[in-house]
Amino acid sequence: MTARNGHALVPGLVLPTAYEVALRRRLVDIEDAATPVNCLIAQARAEGLVECLETLTHGIPAGHIERLYLVIEDATNKRLAELGALP
Repeated sequence: MTARNGHALVPGLVLPTAYEVALRRRLVDIEDAATPVNCLIAQARAEGLVECLETLTHGIPAGHIERLYLVIEDATNKRLAELGALP
């Protein structure tokens, strides 16, 4: 999954446009991170957005929230591997 492809972040999940745009930006920040530290900072920022959705928005199934965390983790692990920070 790349944040730039325009596909749904989580199939079936509809987010308010501002949240989706912000989350996609954070995923792009992960994908573009020049260092492992910057990648982890971008990960923390993306996870903060999901935490916000978790606490402020009602009606988003827990499974969808978990999937958003997994999307972030997958993007982070992929970028860290590209940067040589993971075996």
